[in-house]
Amino acid sequence: MSTITAALPVFLLVALGVLLRRIGVLDAVAAAGLNRFVVSLALPAMLFAVMAGADRASLAQPRLLAAFVLTALALYLPVLWWSRRRGATLTGASLDGLCASYANTGFIGIPLAQVALGDAALPGAGLSVVVTACVLFALALAVIEFDRQRGAGIIATLRRTLPMLARNPLLWAPAAGAAMTWAQWRLPAVLAAPVDLLAACASPCALVAIGLFLTQGRREAAALPVAAHIRAGAGRGAVLGLSVAKLLVQPAVAWLIAVPLLRLPPMHAQLVVLMAMLPTGTGPSMLAEHLGTRVLLSSRVTAVTTVLSVATISAWLALANG
Repeated sequence: MSTITAALPVFLLVALGVLLRRIGVLDAVAAAGLNRFVVSLALPAMLFAVMAGADRASLAQPRLLAAFVLTALALYLPVLWWSRRRGATLTGASLDGLCASYANTGFIGIPLAQVALGDAALPGAGLSVVVTACVLFALALAVIEFDRQRGAGIIATLRRTLPMLARNPLLWAPAAGAAMTWAQWRLPAVLAAPVDLLAACASPCALVAIGLFLTQGRREAAALPVAAHIRAGAGRGAVLGLSVAKLLVQPAVAWLIAVPLLRLPPMHAQLVVLMAMLPTGTGPSMLAEHLGTRVLLSSRVTAVTTVLSVATISAWLALANG
């Protein structure tokens, strides 16, 4: 099977989600329910199973961890600085930085890494999910909370941010799985079986959920009132700039970090670049909607990068394995 053919089912399931939403088979309530199921149950089960089933050597990868962290921060921090220079609030600039650096590692990255690089890449892909959620998203949340709680100090910011992270199953599920690997524990069969069943449905459900989100996001955006804080920064130039940063600049930075700087093994280097090539995830859009700012910008960047990533990822896979 060619690399493009192998990656095609991933994007076909996203397209299926778009189709089901457009023809009314699944409505907004169903989309929200499926997304909640994936984030709260199926994807954590998959991350737990991957980490719990890995060996110690595959988890003890400090250079791979460093590559994921540096690749994320190498886009988030400069975009944050640039947006601030252009007059954005600290909250808006943090959301811009997320749009340019927050890869869809969970919903698209894990299934894509599995079909493109094989099961051996799954522990590393799980590590990328943890970095995206625990390092990048946590940093963005801390910056936003600092902006919203100006004068309250770092302690107050941490008090609001850390509980949110502690309740995130995308953080503690892989951490629990990794702890079981290091302790050399295994779940009893009666518990492992339902975890494996949930893990098996995580990837297809997540990909369909992405398609539902893209269609739903466009409909909701059309219904939003024309308000400056809602539509802030949502011009074509901003969307194009952040999309180019995510799909072209971040993969180039990832290659520089993974190959000449850290000299990662070939499979790990390919994984770092592949994760960087992923489209912007739904996290920035959901956070923007919660905050009531940069809503259109984040949703448009997610939609544009998801559509264009079909071509960019397929081209890179063909080139890398040509």
